[in-house]
Amino acid sequence: MKSQQNVPDAIPAVVAQMILGSIDANNHSQNVDYSSPVLKPVVARIYPVFILLYFIPAALGIASNVLVVMYISKYKLYREATQAFMVNLAVCHIVQCAFVLPITLMVMLIQNWIFGQFLCFFLPLLQDIPLHVAMISHLLIAWDRKRWLTDPLKARLPAFVCSCASWLAGMVIALPYPIYTTYLDLGSQKPPVAPMESS
Repeated sequence: MKSQQNVPDAIPAVVAQMILGSIDANNHSQNVDYSSPVLKPVVARIYPVFILLYFIPAALGIASNVLVVMYISKYKLYREATQAFMVNLAVCHIVQCAFVLPITLMVMLIQNWIFGQFLCFFLPLLQDIPLHVAMISHLLIAWDRKRWLTDPLKARLPAFVCSCASWLAGMVIALPYPIYTTYLDLGSQKPPVAPMESS
């Protein structure tokens, strides 16, 4: 097995082109600018349908969850623990609809990564933290209701503290993702220069 130092410079470039799909069926290299978005060929004709199918639920989700937060805030219902947890759930879903869905759609439609190194490491966290927070919030709601039904005189869970703790727990659960993520800028790999043919 050769060490990494003995690998010819042309090999990583060819591998990068094969992964990104810029080598055609005849093994000819296609000059593609990977610094800008490149649509996947399979969705090139129908990508507006995907955008519409993602936009409608995202817009409805943001609007409805903002209305929930506004309603609970207007009538000061957040003083009751269950309603405070509902605000936490609404915030989770706003984050998912406003940030996670659009970026996930872009990753699905575009074959090259254009979001940079930071988002490469942060995207898995952004996708999973709100999911974990939502699950923990549901558990807290159920646990709080069970305690209240068992003993109505017992103090309710401190909703604000528990909500902050749910976000912290969600970050801790998702934290290992960046450790196992490797960022490799395939666009920086230069295609091998073909030898000049003599006429």
